Amino acid sequence: MENTEIIRETILKIFSFLNIEPEILIENNNGRVRANVSVTEAGFLIGYDGENLRSFQHIVSLLVAKKTGDFSIFSSFVFDINNYQKEKEDYLIALAKNSAHKVLETGEAVELGVMSAWERKVVHLTIEQIIGVKSESIGDGEERRVVISPENV
Repeated sequence: MENTEIIRETILKIFSFLNIEPEILIENNNGRVRANVSVTEAGFLIGYDGENLRSFQHIVSLLVAKKTGDFSIFSSFVFDINNYQKEKEDYLIALAKNSAHKVLETGEAVELGVMSAWERKVVHLTIEQIIGVKSESIGDGEERRVVISPENV
């Protein structure tokens, strides 16, 4: 059985315990699998700032990895509900680009707010593609944030 089918079955089983029948769209782009679940009442499934969504992703990844023996799923799988994660990623990319342009215009570093590891990764990957700026994470624990600064500093 293909991993995408195992992912679909795993999601359906989890949601059956919640008495929810989701629509599931699974895309596989160059080994990166994205599953988007569409439901009518998404708020409690996503949770505050996506906390429940991240938990669902972890649970689905664990179950699929256990079933397939393929633990690379932890780095190649994205679980989303009503495109929340995708919209957040688009926002972070725009934030990173806008902040980078501000750094290029002013020559001064820009410190972004507290972010999760995934959010920081999106920002860092975006900044890598912009000439003249660099990014680094600062802070400890849940207070980690990204600073975008001129590359020559």
